[in-house]
Amino acid sequence: MKKFVFTCGDINGIGPEIAIKALNKVVPHNKQSQFILIIPKNVFENSSRLVKPKFDFIVRDKLKLDTELSSQVIIYLLKSHQQTLGKPTVHSGKTAYDALKISYELLKDTIVDAVVTAPVSKTALRMAGVNYPGQTEMFADWCGTKNFVMTFLSNKIRVGLYSIHIPLNKVSNSLNSIEIQNKLEILINMMKKDLRIKNPRIAVLGLNPHAGENGIIGEEEKKIILPAINKIKSKSIIEGPFSSDAFFANRIFKNYDMVFGLYHDQVLIPFKFINAGKGVNFSAGLPIIRTSPDHGVAYDIAGKRIADESSMVEAFNYAKLILKNRRATSHQL
Repeated sequence: MKKFVFTCGDINGIGPEIAIKALNKVVPHNKQSQFILIIPKNVFENSSRLVKPKFDFIVRDKLKLDTELSSQVIIYLLKSHQQTLGKPTVHSGKTAYDALKISYELLKDTIVDAVVTAPVSKTALRMAGVNYPGQTEMFADWCGTKNFVMTFLSNKIRVGLYSIHIPLNKVSNSLNSIEIQNKLEILINMMKKDLRIKNPRIAVLGLNPHAGENGIIGEEEKKIILPAINKIKSKSIIEGPFSSDAFFANRIFKNYDMVFGLYHDQVLIPFKFINAGKGVNFSAGLPIIRTSPDHGVAYDIAGKRIADESSMVEAFNYAKLILKNRRATSHQL
């Protein structure tokens, strides 16, 4: 039996709503799987009035769950926390963090096989004294993994990020040829192992306008990016650096299995524009499987019953696919 844990995300946003909506859709079609939703007691009660669960469930409040429980869905109750819809608070940040930490403990103890995390607020996490810049970095730290890549997946385009949550004015100084090679290698391995793409093709974007125009508009491409590509391209088809504007305008991304960008918005603006909120965030390079929606907490529509769960459902679908592929790979070894 495959076991998946869902986290509630920020309780003042749409996380609890889309978690229940997603479970309503995926539970009936995955009879051989078990699901755990980590959520505070009062938030589950409030959210259940907002969106009626269409699945049978049992309630537990202990970390060491009985993995032989007959129910397909287990509601793992955290202690109640004040819910203030529509804004970040200390309570929402602490609850989001606690749910994530427990989900990792369940993964580490092999009680579950994968985690699907609802959106969190970095502001709320910081208010609660949590200093991780994001969920990707959080899980990487817990796993003790230094080399990892935040990726976004869909059937239209896949992107990976060199830098994640750092200010734009620090991106250039952060560039390192060896680090670029490491991240490209992680992407190659991820696509082969997790997505079963035998010969992945990767496009690398340039940092500067026109990809530096042969050093006229910047030398990062010539001195850092291109040497990294040349050193690792024997392991896969890796091409670039490309000028970002022409690359996306001319739909060149359709010729590649992965687009590697150097900073957050360089690839996430086109990714989200193309996928309209139905993409999936996947932490590549970790020993555990963690996916999440490609959008944020959406405080502006919290509690209005209009949140779209499509990306949360897709996050589960990718978690299920990656789990299947990893198990198939391990059986071949």
